[in-house]
Amino acid sequence: MSNQHVTDAPRAQVHEDENVTSKGNSVGLSIVLFAVLFGLFAGGLYVMSLITMEDPHVLVFCGGMAMCLVALYATFDLVPRFLNR
Repeated sequence: MSNQHVTDAPRAQVHEDENVTSKGNSVGLSIVLFAVLFGLFAGGLYVMSLITMEDPHVLVFCGGMAMCLVALYATFDLVPRFLNR
């Protein structure tokens, strides 16, 4: 064994400890978050679909749009921060 291999042993142990894969997220939490956020998004689309040309309620449309935007923001920004703690 050369001196190079002997000096690299502690450093190799440190790198081995850094390469540990995380345990992942719980399946139950993932299912609940999916159901809530998908429901909020689909509900927003449904609320926006209630608008007709005969009865245009801008506030209803804006409410549906807000529901969709909150669902998308939570899905792509808040949930990854929450689950990666």
